[in-house]
Amino acid sequence: MTIKYQEELYPKEVLIKAAYRFIDIAYIHIDKRDGYYIVSIIPKEDSSPITEGDFDNEMLSQAARYVISIRTKNIREITLARAMASTIIEEDIPHDETEDISDVDSILKDWFENE
Repeated sequence: MTIKYQEELYPKEVLIKAAYRFIDIAYIHIDKRDGYYIVSIIPKEDSSPITEGDFDNEMLSQAARYVISIRTKNIREITLARAMASTIIEEDIPHDETEDISDVDSILKDWFENE
């Protein structure tokens, strides 16, 4: 089976993710010609065949995820930066090199307990 999609409708990432969804049950070849993505699908032995509707639905699903990912990128970056900033350990805290590290209670002590 061969399916054609207009290049302007879907980003390449969407097509690749949709194809990846079916690689366990089909051999998938992706090509691009004259402004169209061309997807060739050959079912693997002992696998149920993929219909054009199945692939279309996966393309729409991946397109929605792609749009949401783009729209929430800044929020995810801010959240990650905030999480990473809260784990920074100050360098000026003195460390006793002679401290007994065999004492489990001192090893498992919360870093922020003495603040």
